[in-house]
Amino acid sequence: MLPFVQLAQFREIRPHIRFAHYTDYPMKVPSRYIRDHELIFVDRGRGTVFTEHGAFPYAERSLLMVPPGVLHSFKDDPDPSTGHAHWAVHFDWEPHKSEGLVYIVGDEEGPIRQDETPREAAELSSLWLPNMVRIDRAGDEIQALVRRIADAFSDDRPFRKLELQTSFLQLLLLLAERLHDGTLSCTLLTDRKKNGKPRDRSDITHYILKMHDAVRQNAVSDGILHQWQETVFFSAPHFHRLFKEQTGNTPHEYLTKLRMEKGALLLLGTKLPVQEIAYACGYEDSKYFSRLFRQYEKFSPMQYRRHFLRAK
Repeated sequence: MLPFVQLAQFREIRPHIRFAHYTDYPMKVPSRYIRDHELIFVDRGRGTVFTEHGAFPYAERSLLMVPPGVLHSFKDDPDPSTGHAHWAVHFDWEPHKSEGLVYIVGDEEGPIRQDETPREAAELSSLWLPNMVRIDRAGDEIQALVRRIADAFSDDRPFRKLELQTSFLQLLLLLAERLHDGTLSCTLLTDRKKNGKPRDRSDITHYILKMHDAVRQNAVSDGILHQWQETVFFSAPHFHRLFKEQTGNTPHEYLTKLRMEKGALLLLGTKLPVQEIAYACGYEDSKYFSRLFRQYEKFSPMQYRRHFLRAK
């Protein structure tokens, strides 16, 4: 499973579109790397993408996802009968400042050598998408969303930024759902194991989803904060570092956040008294629950219920 599909289940995505366009020129790109992420939808034609791990074909309806720091090159095959065209979208998963997008390294398109990788490129990585991937046979809905993103970027129309973010989130949701249920498949074009082994990350993801299940099933207690040791086979400092990297919180902060989110849902969706809601969220002391809830929501539980039910 691609990391962004796993992370999107429990971490917010705040996409920022840097650049998007459509071109009917062939892709003849010498070896290069980028500092953001790029998504390329092949509209017409076919060709080859070269990475450190070899040469990989792409064709019409291929969707290529390129992370920062991966040295790569494109070469479209000559095909005058169909021509060549593609959409390209440069983006960040979360807004941040970065100078420049693309850095050309070689002189012509073709195979990549590992010893060509510049130092800066080797130091770049992506938590959301560490490797370059190719998704095959992306359908009409994906094509329509990529096209909408490119059209919105090139047109200074009302609510342009909102349209860009909404369309991109719809695209990510569609990709995540179809990769998760197996409707779409992907091929790994690189294999970078920086900042933690893939198994480390899948162990963390499994534990986080276990926390979600415990909160959902009313089986939550502080004891779950120690259950990671049953399935995660590395040191506590390494576990806590990776956990915060994936969620933005420590395990205790994240568990509290899940409990408060559940409390908010119960306050608005049921008529249960606060004491029973506190218990359902794993707290025997309703006053302690209320104090935590106020810290997160800026309302006491009863104020929260009255305010938002009245707003409805």
